Amino acid sequence: MKINGGSERLTDRADELSALYVLTDRLYRAKSNHEAFDAGLDAIRDGLGCRRASMLLFDEEGVMRFVAWRGLSDGYRQALAGHSPWKVGERNAEPIFVSDIADTDEPAAVKDRIASEGIVGLAFIPLVAQGEVVGKFMTYYEQKHTCSIREIDLATTIARQIGFYLERTRAEEARKLAEDELRASEQQFRLMSEDVPVMIWTCDASGKCTNLNGMLREFWGIESEDIPNFSWYPTIHPDDAVDIGARMTDALATQSTVSVQGRYKNCRGEYRTLLTVARPHFSAKGQFRGLIGVNVDMTESEQVEAALRHSEERFRSAVEAAPSGMVMTDESGRIILVNLHAETVFGYQRAEMIGQGIEMLVPDRFRSSHPVLRGTYGSRPLARPMGAGRDLNARRKDGSEVPVEIGLSPIETSEGLMVLASVVDISERKRSEAQRELLMAELNHRVKNTLAVVQGIAHQTFRGTPATEAHAAFEGRLMALSAAHNILTQTSWEHASLDQLVADSLQIRGTFSNRVSASGPAVLLHPNQALSVALAFHELLTNAVKYGALSNEAGRVSVEWSRTDLPQPRLNLIWSELGGPPVSSPSRRGFGSRLITGGLAADLQAKVALEFQPQGLICRIDAPLPDGMLAQ
Repeated sequence: MKINGGSERLTDRADELSALYVLTDRLYRAKSNHEAFDAGLDAIRDGLGCRRASMLLFDEEGVMRFVAWRGLSDGYRQALAGHSPWKVGERNAEPIFVSDIADTDEPAAVKDRIASEGIVGLAFIPLVAQGEVVGKFMTYYEQKHTCSIREIDLATTIARQIGFYLERTRAEEARKLAEDELRASEQQFRLMSEDVPVMIWTCDASGKCTNLNGMLREFWGIESEDIPNFSWYPTIHPDDAVDIGARMTDALATQSTVSVQGRYKNCRGEYRTLLTVARPHFSAKGQFRGLIGVNVDMTESEQVEAALRHSEERFRSAVEAAPSGMVMTDESGRIILVNLHAETVFGYQRAEMIGQGIEMLVPDRFRSSHPVLRGTYGSRPLARPMGAGRDLNARRKDGSEVPVEIGLSPIETSEGLMVLASVVDISERKRSEAQRELLMAELNHRVKNTLAVVQGIAHQTFRGTPATEAHAAFEGRLMALSAAHNILTQTSWEHASLDQLVADSLQIRGTFSNRVSASGPAVLLHPNQALSVALAFHELLTNAVKYGALSNEAGRVSVEWSRTDLPQPRLNLIWSELGGPPVSSPSRRGFGSRLITGGLAADLQAKVALEFQPQGLICRIDAPLPDGMLAQ
């Protein structure tokens, strides 16, 4: 009886893990809230064994609304909308399990409406995002129901995964909003610079002109539509061309600020002396996007003074309109300019930062090694992104730390070297990455535990009985699955390298290093494809060792694959054996043959053929490859 009871618990555990795996996969692939909520309801139904369930979220007014449901009438949903044991934003919310609604302190009208729906037992499971309640899901039972510890744990896990999905979608919405704000900011910059009495231009990272404001187009006599094909180099005076060209090329190559003076021919054929000041322009993530420059006509000193004043004002306006925090310091590291967005990032008012040392924004424990303070002042720094691929921290007014990405741009002025820092708060991105890693780690842990449980069952089942071929085959297939799982774990179950699958499955670097050869381009497989291919290779290798080319000392196995990209990406793989005993077509098909021709064909949507030729077995696989799964 204990063995049977244990088997039932293992079966229930496997069903739970299967439901969680399906939920995780569907949430990861969901393209809309509707798909995600359907996945959640299916997991609740399958995992908790209830016929009816619902999901509710707080709306913008803080009212709990039904967003998805199974088995509930319109009247019930209308009557119970807004009913919630928690308030919007509440923290540390715990699930509530009600075995019989009649035994609660709910108002009689609520009890009667629930009873009229045929509901006796209920469960309220909070949905949490960033530590705050954003909604709940409900389970309903027609009889009294006391939730077991297993059901409570499973319900909590389902709620956590749905909460992770909600956090991920909200972070993605925030990212898109930031991108829209950046595009709007760039458009605003173009509009603001169009009519100012200063020559303003931009170029991309290759030096190609991307924008000339009205005054500069008038200077060279070109139209807006001609800008993409315009080059200012031919307008430079021949005596100045070499120096100006070298200085601008160096600025692009080193992503540094340049200040150069020279003579340029205008649309009337006159040479005018222009002072060009250009600085590097970086995206919020620190990617070099080109140069932003100002040309000042130095021919008349009065025009120079006016242009410089306008240039400074335009620069301040551009800094203020930037979609990230902007902080400028002087040569000694004293803050001299802060935009509005920086107040939000650091929690200080502008007046509290102006005149202070930049170290006030750096956590105490990082002041000896922080890139913002190390190697930046006292010598000419390079304009370079700081924080790309690294974790940097900034200090807020309340003493808390916030993860940020920082881009540094040195600017040479008549008053000395200034440094402009763009600061982007990446807290949401870090939170999303941590949650995703936690979810994948939990899933990997559960799958590994399941494989260990299955292996334990096998050992217990065959314990005390003579070793059989079925026993060995079962454990071999289980080990093949485990090896493929280890490969997928390295990439967080996103893909697996076909080359690594072949090497590990066929023991190319071990037992059969001199008898098995493999060649082909880099190809990535989806997780379900990788598992199926690993099992197929195991069956082919087992057959080769028992009956085929690896059953004697002279045989060899070759695995070759190629890919075609047109009209659609496809994988062509050939397993061929040579030098083994003579081969003939078997009288019946075993499990291995069915797994290859049936399971592999279904999982890869492939054409699979086994050819029992006299000189050896040949297996041909022709399968489509989804776009984006070809390793570069």
